[in-house]
Amino acid sequence: MVRTLNLLFVLAVVIGAATVYDMKLAAEKSASRVAELQREIEAEREAIRHLRAEWSMLNQPDRLQRLVERYNAYLELSPLEVTQIVAAEDLPARPVMLEPIGSPDPMGGYAGSSTVVR
Repeated sequence: MVRTLNLLFVLAVVIGAATVYDMKLAAEKSASRVAELQREIEAEREAIRHLRAEWSMLNQPDRLQRLVERYNAYLELSPLEVTQIVAAEDLPARPVMLEPIGSPDPMGGYAGSSTVVR
């Protein structure tokens, strides 16, 4: 009786040790994955910082002015006037022109087949 009880306890200790070892491996794998994700996040943040720096360099007014002067004949740009800047609410509503009922074009201006102003 004592021998079987000792054998059961030894078996329980072996199973417990195997379970703890498995848990340890899973925790190490999870920690490794977390470290990998943190490295990826830092690499993405570094890429974002790099892109923001490049964007600010590309948007420097002196550089843009040189580009405008170089390509002005092709682009035909003109200076912005104060009267051109309005809020979206200040824009007039676009008129809707509908085809008359019974017209030869059954879709009217909805399918893009007629010369209705859009």
